[in-house]
Amino acid sequence: MKISTKMSLLALAGATMLMSGCAQKKVNIKMLEPAEVGVLANKKKIAVTKFKNDTIGLAGKIESNLAKANIDGKKYFTVVDRNQMHKILAEQKLQSSELIDPATASKIGKLIGVQAMITGEVVTATGTMGSYKKDKKECLNYTKDGQCARWHFYKVTCKTTSATVAANMHIIDVQTAAVLYGDSYNKTYNADSCKAGETNLGLLVLDTGPKQILSKNQAISKLADEIAKEFTLKLVPHYVNVNVTLLDELDLENPTESQEKRFENALKYIKQNRLKKAEKMLQKLLDEVNGESAVIAYDLGVVKEALGKLEEAKKMFQLADEKTVEPVEAINQAILRIDEEIEKRKKAQEQMSK
Repeated sequence: MKISTKMSLLALAGATMLMSGCAQKKVNIKMLEPAEVGVLANKKKIAVTKFKNDTIGLAGKIESNLAKANIDGKKYFTVVDRNQMHKILAEQKLQSSELIDPATASKIGKLIGVQAMITGEVVTATGTMGSYKKDKKECLNYTKDGQCARWHFYKVTCKTTSATVAANMHIIDVQTAAVLYGDSYNKTYNADSCKAGETNLGLLVLDTGPKQILSKNQAISKLADEIAKEFTLKLVPHYVNVNVTLLDELDLENPTESQEKRFENALKYIKQNRLKKAEKMLQKLLDEVNGESAVIAYDLGVVKEALGKLEEAKKMFQLADEKTVEPVEAINQAILRIDEEIEKRKKAQEQMSK
C-alpha cells in the first residue's frame, strides 16, 4: 500500500483512533415499515407480464422478488407463473407487448385468475466501457527530515464503465382495468478503476492502485436488480434496521457500587443481544430506585422497543422525559420516534392481514 503524503502509517493509525475513540453505545432495532404503495394489500394474487423491450430480464427479476417476498416467514404475494399467461396469450392470439394496454392486461388477468397485473417497459438499457492512461509516482527513498529523495514515475491503465437502465412500471386492477399505480425508474452506474482505488481521508489519500470494476453487462444487470428490488420494496411491508443510542451514565444522586455494576452489566448484555436478560435487570433497577432515573427508564424503553413491546417502550420513554429537567437528545428522539413506529406497525399489520 502506497501513501501519497509524507504522513506515516503511525500518524494514520493515530488519526483513525481519534475518529473512532468516542463511539456511543448503540442497539439495533428492527422497525416494521408498511408498504409505501399499499394498493396491492387486498390484491395479493398477481402476475407479472413480459415487459416491452426487456432485453435485460427485468420482468423476471421483479417476478422472482415478488414471489420470494415474505414477512415473518409468510409469503406476502401469490405470483402466477408467466408460462400460464403465455399459454392464454397463445390461445387468444395476442402478443406479450399488447399487455401494456390496461384493457388487454385486465382481460388476460381475468382468464388466469389474478387480481392485479404488473406491466412495464424497459426504456433504456445501455452501457459503455473505456480506458485511459494516468501518471503516477511513488517515493522510493526519504531523507531524514521526511522529504522524498528519489521518485519513481510510471503510468497505469485506468478502466471506465458507464451504464444506464430506465423503465416504466404499472399495476393494473384486473376487475376495473384501472391503473392503480405507475412509476418510472432511472438508475446509473459510473466507475473508474483508478478513482475506485483511492480513499480520501482528508489529511491524506491512500492509493491502493487500480481496482476491479464491473463490466458493461454486469453494470446493466446490477442496475436492473436495483430497480426490481426498489419496486418490490415499495409494494411489501418490510423491516428496516435502525441504530438507537443508549445512555451509559447513571443519573442517580448517590448510586451504590452494586447499582453501578448491575447497570454496567445490563449494557453488556444488550451489546451481546441478550435483551430479555437486560430487560429484567433494568426493570429491577428501576423499581429499586422508585422510577427516579431517566437513564434507566430510557435504556429500558430502548430494550422493550427492540423486543417489539412498543406500547411498554412508549411508557418508559414518557417516564424518562418526565424525569429530565433539561432536554436530552436521545430521549427527545425516542419520544418523537415511538408514536410514528407504533402507527407504522399498525398500518403494516393491516396490510399483512388482508
